[in-house]
Amino acid sequence: MYVNSEHKKAQELMDEQKLEKALVFFDKALKTSPNHPDILSHRGVLHLHLGNKAKCFEDLELSLNLDKEYSYRYACLAFAKQHFGDIDTAILLYEKAVELDPDDAVNHNNLGLLYEKKGYESKAKQDFEKADKLAKVQKDIFEDLDRRSINNLENKSSSNPLPKPGTMTFPTGEPLQPKKLEPDVRPTFMQVSKDLVRNKDTFKEFISFIKNGFRLKKNDA
Repeated sequence: MYVNSEHKKAQELMDEQKLEKALVFFDKALKTSPNHPDILSHRGVLHLHLGNKAKCFEDLELSLNLDKEYSYRYACLAFAKQHFGDIDTAILLYEKAVELDPDDAVNHNNLGLLYEKKGYESKAKQDFEKADKLAKVQKDIFEDLDRRSINNLENKSSSNPLPKPGTMTFPTGEPLQPKKLEPDVRPTFMQVSKDLVRNKDTFKEFISFIKNGFRLKKNDA
């Protein structure tokens, strides 16, 4: 997940909202690993939080140029463009993101939001419908994982009865449960953008916002 120790420390400080200190460590991380797209992307979002528009775009654009086949780079820059009011460019970037990864429900949803803001109701409807279909598929997958985990625990319990009190400790290593949010929970801008700055694997966790049918429609991040 982290490129080097400075990168890890920078991300931890950012999670704690110690933004100025985080910037110092992002700079150190890039000295250790120059022009790494993940560090640049994360520092770019930090500049977004600090209101440094030019530096934000500089980092995110360089990150994208270093990793042009990864849809996340386009989505991250699109998010920043939208934040700073450039809706037209954000739309173009989200369009490229869904072209590269047509099964990403979040990008379809966010593109639909921007189409709606521009008055493109037909296009917005198409992307919202696509996002909903993808979200349903992903929701079904995670519900199946939940069922499998429960069955696995039940099978373990039947084959390994609970020990008598004081005889032994409970075993560790229970199956991991997918993270879920309640449908009525609205993420804050900080929560959303923190998910956006993760690496390729953990960025996919951002889909948790719509796993249960929750759509970010009309939520101005």
